[in-house]
Amino acid sequence: MENVYIMRKTVLTAVIFFILGVVVFSQTRGSAGTEKADVTARAGKQSTSSGEVVRMVFESEEAFIKKANVFSSGMQLNVEFPSVFNLKPQKGFNFETSIKDRVLIINIKEPFEIKVLRLSSPPRLVIDILSSKSKGTTDTKPQSEVVLSQKVFVLDPGHGGYDFGIISDDLKEKDIALSIAKDIEGLLIKKGKKVYLTKRSDQFMSLKDRAVLANQKMPEIFLSIHVSASENFVVYTPEIADTSSEMSIAELYSLSSRQKRYVKKSIALAENIGKAIKEEFNLNVVQREMSLPILNSVGAPAILIEVPSFKIMSYDQKTLARLAEAVIKGFSYYAQ
Repeated sequence: MENVYIMRKTVLTAVIFFILGVVVFSQTRGSAGTEKADVTARAGKQSTSSGEVVRMVFESEEAFIKKANVFSSGMQLNVEFPSVFNLKPQKGFNFETSIKDRVLIINIKEPFEIKVLRLSSPPRLVIDILSSKSKGTTDTKPQSEVVLSQKVFVLDPGHGGYDFGIISDDLKEKDIALSIAKDIEGLLIKKGKKVYLTKRSDQFMSLKDRAVLANQKMPEIFLSIHVSASENFVVYTPEIADTSSEMSIAELYSLSSRQKRYVKKSIALAENIGKAIKEEFNLNVVQREMSLPILNSVGAPAILIEVPSFKIMSYDQKTLARLAEAVIKGFSYYAQ
């Protein structure tokens, strides 16, 4: 009986030590998990068509950058990271700052607007800051003064219905493309232009149906809108093997040959749209030729735009409006 008692006491003691060990291990892991991440910060100034822009760049681990949130409050810029962090200022980062828990508070000292980008290789959070004062003194040509000679436009929001396109969290390519198209439409209508969308709601539409509708409207410009998986704006123009002006009777009635006589104008349109986008966003614009059915089938200057990945650009209402205005400006450059 005594042996049984001793055995039970030994087992109980072992269990107690095991539980204590688990608790200590958990506490050790918890304290290790709260170890501060290093965030390097640098800044510099760039001149753009909108004025002088201050660009802040924050670098850290990919997961840390991906989950960071940026918001403004009065004349303060707030960068909220997913956990506590060590800020390591580098070249040009000479700002009044304070850290409250997981939030870096930066004093800008004057009203400002921001644009937020997330870049990879290495992971970076990029914040462009334009002061309202700077913007007011450099915008010498209001948007209302942009003159367009074209009268008829067809806008083609990519994907739709069960075809979501690129998806990231709760964002879908089909929704962003439709929003951009409607914003461009609104600006064109204000200028007295005729504008047709290949679709006005979230619905699937085949490429053939889109091309047929576009040709029925006899547009002077055709623009298809998509979202890219890359960090850049990409502008596609049709790739036609035979660009000779002569067309057979069969080619005249073939969808696949409609673009043949407009290739050079499509390239010029792409160049001018790219120029306007680069001026507005100060980002790289890649121009590519590709044999895309939707472009090759339209009898008008036609291009396809892919805006940057959801991981790079925040598609809030202000960004969408800037995109629409840049496209309108590109149309005006093309008309000159």
